[in-house]
Amino acid sequence: MSIETTVLDFKLSNNFEEYEAHINAPEQQAMFKEMGVKTFYICKSLEDPKRATVMF
Repeated sequence: MSIETTVLDFKLSNNFEEYEAHINAPEQQAMFKEMGVKTFYICKSLEDPKRATVMF
């Protein structure tokens, strides 16, 4: 069994709170579970509130 970690750093089109609510929504989490994806880390930039980092 192999494990792969992906880190995404990107600019948001909406605010971080909206993005976080979307990524943590039950239907989104169900899709991740079906795909075998686990979200380990979600954070917003302290310097730019329209920037986020996610680790899967």
